[in-house]
Amino acid sequence: MTRPGLLFAGVAAVVFAAHLATDAATEPFFNNDETRHVMTGIFVRDALRDMPASAADPKGYAVRYYAQYPALGLLVWPPFFYAVEGAAMSVGGTSFVTARVVVSLFGLLAGWYAFRLSVRSHGPWLAAFAAGLLGFAPLVYEYARRVMLEVPTLAVALAAVFHFERYRDETRPRDAVLACLFAAFAALTRFDGVLLLPYFFLRVAVGRRWALLLRRPVVLGVALALALTVPYYLFTWQVYGGAITKAAGEGTYDGASTFLGAANLSYYPACVPGQIGWPAAVAAGVGLLATVVVPSRRAALGPAVALLVATYVTFTPMAELEPRHAIYWLPAVAVFAAEGVRWLSTGTGVKVGVAAALCVFGATAWGAVSRPMWWVSGYDDAARFVAERASGDRPVLMDGALNGSFIYHVRRADPARRLWVLRGDKLFYAMMSDPHASLTELTGTEAEVLAVIDRYDPEWIVVEQPHLIFDVRGAELLRDVLRGHPERFRLEGTVPLRSNHVRRFGDARLEAYHKLDRSAHPLHAVEVPVLGLGKTLRAER
Repeated sequence: MTRPGLLFAGVAAVVFAAHLATDAATEPFFNNDETRHVMTGIFVRDALRDMPASAADPKGYAVRYYAQYPALGLLVWPPFFYAVEGAAMSVGGTSFVTARVVVSLFGLLAGWYAFRLSVRSHGPWLAAFAAGLLGFAPLVYEYARRVMLEVPTLAVALAAVFHFERYRDETRPRDAVLACLFAAFAALTRFDGVLLLPYFFLRVAVGRRWALLLRRPVVLGVALALALTVPYYLFTWQVYGGAITKAAGEGTYDGASTFLGAANLSYYPACVPGQIGWPAAVAAGVGLLATVVVPSRRAALGPAVALLVATYVTFTPMAELEPRHAIYWLPAVAVFAAEGVRWLSTGTGVKVGVAAALCVFGATAWGAVSRPMWWVSGYDDAARFVAERASGDRPVLMDGALNGSFIYHVRRADPARRLWVLRGDKLFYAMMSDPHASLTELTGTEAEVLAVIDRYDPEWIVVEQPHLIFDVRGAELLRDVLRGHPERFRLEGTVPLRSNHVRRFGDARLEAYHKLDRSAHPLHAVEVPVLGLGKTLRAER
């Protein structure tokens, strides 16, 4: 291995050791999206196992699978990560650990390409410093241990940027094709991948390198990228475009901004200290100042500047403002922090620069590892409690904010896939991730709740008590009905939810009710309203 490779391996080993030392056993729960990302990987794994039947009718297979396990991210997010995750689960099993390992490998890939980009402008030592800052940036450190899509998207986007920059400088045909291929992967991992369009435009516009676009490797690469992405994007826009437009223009949570809102302009710059820590943010500020003062460095820092600008112009207009959306400019922030150290070394000596680098790196690492890793457990116990007692010919009903974690564990506890899980927020009320985005109360009286229960005749009903995160009238009405009819619903088990996130979980628990009577004419199908699609999906059990 070359010296640069050894330097990166050393930095990666330090970051990996820190993750191991600060890791905490948890079930999928983070941001609630994590449960969908894990379950969609399992869906891909099961679809691969069920071939050729799943391939013969992919739409029918997907609808039936979603009706049985209504916790998938299909259409809400693009499919590339799920394809990789599902393939990994075909080998490593359906455990949460497998999914986390996949994200960790993407994190390693992101670090490697960030390092290679930094070597081009700062040499191996400062590149190792920048890669270490990126790995320990609190936002990256957190999301590298969660099954979320930000780190995988960051990895393939950085790969696209690296190969684009190398093609721009050296015009090797393979880099043109790889840049386009990785750009397609980014767009097929998360819609955030569109940030590469303004990035490529800016870098081609600098120096007026428009002739690059007419070269054969670029034309072939672009054609390949379009062939991979356009069919999916057209299909998604046709069936889910309204939900995407609503999220971008109005947000999906209480307190969201508006499209092109005035407050948006300063939001993401103000997030930088929280994303990477104050020491690295200050060092990056010094690096930015040095770039203004020393014109000879501007060309070398062009990719970092373009990544900052592309991230800003892509996400600032959106109504949904969250620090994680700007994770893609952190490699550039780390590069400017390295530039700040380089500039300080030039003016005061190498020893001062090294001391500054160690202080910034140490403070950044401490800021990441000292933050608690939130963990949750209890959904596994509740799922196994129900799976061990369920007959298999009647569904299980679950109502709770973290229904996806329960559904995931039911799938794990029932490898034969006999059990079907119904969601309370599809039967008694319906919402798009947050009641403030859209909420439809499907039941308003005790009689209506009982009618829905009798229609589906679930053998077991599991509820979070209290309902976490949101106060929804339909959820409270369901709990009142269960408690108010002990002759029909017997509380058989209570599983405490354990977490170090006391403010949210406190003394919360899962209550498992056994439905004692049988419905005379239960529906042997599942009907699931999907607000994002504007339709109801139906599948026979």
